[in-house]
Amino acid sequence: MHRVTIRFVRSLVCSLTLLLCLAGTTPAANPAGEGTALRIRDLAGVKVAQQQVQFPAKAVELNGKVVEVNGFMVPLGLGEGKLKRFVLIEVPLSCCFMDGPGIDQMIFVTLAPGREIDSASDFPVAVTGKLEAGLVKNQYGQAESLYRLTNASVRKLVN
Repeated sequence: MHRVTIRFVRSLVCSLTLLLCLAGTTPAANPAGEGTALRIRDLAGVKVAQQQVQFPAKAVELNGKVVEVNGFMVPLGLGEGKLKRFVLIEVPLSCCFMDGPGIDQMIFVTLAPGREIDSASDFPVAVTGKLEAGLVKNQYGQAESLYRLTNASVRKLVN
């Protein structure tokens, strides 16, 4: 009986997490009025044809512009106990209903100079920064990122 209760609770928590993620996919109102609202799902659908990357129309339209995107942080390392870079994804990695995101569903975020976060969190955040759309390869020639937000700031969407 105890195992059934634990499974039920885990299933319930995961279901509630998924519902909260789906409910939170609409960009929140930006109190400072900075950036164009953008959803991570609007960036999905990158195509590769004859070694050329074709980005969705929304990514092309907003490339180089300031945008605000809601999502969840995945840390890329701490510097002196502070987080300065992370990957923004649409749903938390702990969600049991989905695989990890594809490269076209991840945004690599670099905070503005002087900005840092104490740690990553499992709560949703709104990130405002300059969108860069383009293929970046690592030192081995492998695709590292398609989307980046630079000079970014972060705010919590829940208290």
